[in-house]
Amino acid sequence: MRQLLLLFFYSIPFILQAQLSIEDSGILESLTGNEEIMQTNSDAAENLALLVKNPMNINKADESVLLGVGYLKEVQITEIMQYIHAYGPLINVHELQTLPSMNEQTFFWLKSCFTITGSTQDQKLLHHLAGKEHSMLLIRYSAAPVTIPKEWTGNGDKASIRFQTMIPNKMRFGLCLEKDAGEQIRWNAAKNYYGFDNVNFYLHYLPSKKWKHITIGAQRLQFGQGLLMGGGFYAGKGSETITTLRKTGRAIIPVGGTTEYGRLFGISSTYYFTRHISLTGFYSNTKEDAGIDTTNDNVPFIQSISETGYHRSLAELAKRKNIHVQLAGYHVRYESKHFSVGNTFLYRAVSHAIQPKETYYNQFYNRGQLFSGTSLDFQGRYQNMLLFGEVSFTATGGKAFLAGVMMALHRSTDLSFLYRNYGKEYISPYAQAFAESSAVSNEKGMYVGIKIRPKKEWSIHAYADLFVFPWLKYRIHTPSTGEEYFIKIEYKPSKKTMLYFQHRNEQKSWDVTGTTLTLPAFRQSSILYFEHKLSLAITLRTRIQWGSYETNATTSTGSLYAQDIMYKKRKYQLTFRWMWYEVADYNARQYAYEPDVPYSFYIPAYTGKAIHPMLIIKYNVFKNIDCWFKLSLTKPLAATVLESAATSLKSIYSGTWQIRWTF
Repeated sequence: MRQLLLLFFYSIPFILQAQLSIEDSGILESLTGNEEIMQTNSDAAENLALLVKNPMNINKADESVLLGVGYLKEVQITEIMQYIHAYGPLINVHELQTLPSMNEQTFFWLKSCFTITGSTQDQKLLHHLAGKEHSMLLIRYSAAPVTIPKEWTGNGDKASIRFQTMIPNKMRFGLCLEKDAGEQIRWNAAKNYYGFDNVNFYLHYLPSKKWKHITIGAQRLQFGQGLLMGGGFYAGKGSETITTLRKTGRAIIPVGGTTEYGRLFGISSTYYFTRHISLTGFYSNTKEDAGIDTTNDNVPFIQSISETGYHRSLAELAKRKNIHVQLAGYHVRYESKHFSVGNTFLYRAVSHAIQPKETYYNQFYNRGQLFSGTSLDFQGRYQNMLLFGEVSFTATGGKAFLAGVMMALHRSTDLSFLYRNYGKEYISPYAQAFAESSAVSNEKGMYVGIKIRPKKEWSIHAYADLFVFPWLKYRIHTPSTGEEYFIKIEYKPSKKTMLYFQHRNEQKSWDVTGTTLTLPAFRQSSILYFEHKLSLAITLRTRIQWGSYETNATTSTGSLYAQDIMYKKRKYQLTFRWMWYEVADYNARQYAYEPDVPYSFYIPAYTGKAIHPMLIIKYNVFKNIDCWFKLSLTKPLAATVLESAATSLKSIYSGTWQIRWTF
């Protein structure tokens, strides 16, 4: 049977689409309807972009790799693994189209990220790289703003240089040099200046089947469900209500981008003692930004930790790389066909004691120089159900628990449940788990999600999330509750046309500004999106969104309209957007993904009233060299309350150019 399928795949003429970039493919935007959450995914997005540019051999991808891409359902991962186990390595990626759960959109994304290639085990580095597009040099420059703040010590230009190279399934190396607008370029090793303000590199090596990987340099680590240590792609509560709910049990993510906060810098490695038992060890040694103060006895302590990564003014420079942070730990895992369990231990030592000013909401924050914690996570599969969870403890007595289940009720219906209980004493500095708030602490909740495909052209995504904050929070002077509901209806009559409508309704409590009186607040947001390919060269995208925020008998509203026109030819590509928005205040802010040059992901919060046109031009200078130019204008149509009319009505121009050489 398989031979007949392969003969069919190789015999019929395929009309192959050109490989799309991660921005054009729409993978990220389709996985989450929560643009606020997407801001946390820049590193994972860049790794996904690298995977699109250099597809991985799917025959060498384990379950954690397939789960890590974010768009595969549990049943699809299971069917892929079972197919390879039953029939041997895939010979043609189109074999996956025969899987019962595979749909057209998922297969399109899958073949963008994975391929079928031969082994590189015996190939030499230089021989393998010669003549193959597995390396990239990228130079990006953004012009200085019209008005440069007086407190900036450097010029207003923003620049970065990135280099990446890889041998598929064997080695990856990345180097990034970057300065933000307002920062200086200088060399002073004693003060950790090596030319550019931000220097970042990694080497990710896959030695053998037993020695799974050795990663040196900048990286993020993900274990269990992220209660103790989380990284990688995180969709949160979004339009994909099933597949992104569970995290991979273990993931090592090299960081080759411009991220300055939250990354580790050191070494990690995973070794398989047997087919089922593995051990991952890691060590990190970093210098991080912090505000330092002294006690009455002249003993220094950490008053605040800076997460911005900006070093433009004297005040920001005073916080630059002030503290020394060391991190060490392990993750041991047992994996079988239908069950896996893992244990993680984490130990952190900081050069100075952390002593933030005590407030009504931070009484249980981490203090002192040391932190340690451990967790136990599990995943189990039974028939059409997948159960997963994690329990975590810290040395200070904090406890956190998460458990969920995903079920395939029918080929057209999936259901998910997730319960979490995070104690107010539980604080892990590296946690990234499912939660309503940004911190994995002081929260209980129950989430229910469903995905229905009544017909081939239609899909319905919906969820309900009820949550409780047992203790006080920032701007909430009392224990509080909340609820959130979401629905997305998508219609795709053909490969050329797609239409969806989504609506989110949320209720939480907040303090009335300037008081300690806590009242409920209601936020609603809706999006109507239409995309149509007029031809192979022209694509139209229309986005209309609106929302409101109501509290204390006051309602503020916001709306946004964006029209994209994309024109592609062999040598060049044009993307034009015309946007108009009118937003009363920050409470009613509107988020919209903004087209940008490759490897740059920008989702701003729009407020005020303005028009915002932009133009992106791509031109292929030579076969392996392309140039990108982005020009944008923000023209305010109304003065803001905080600024004079002369200042706030000024047009804001911005420009970015980028050159990319792949070789």
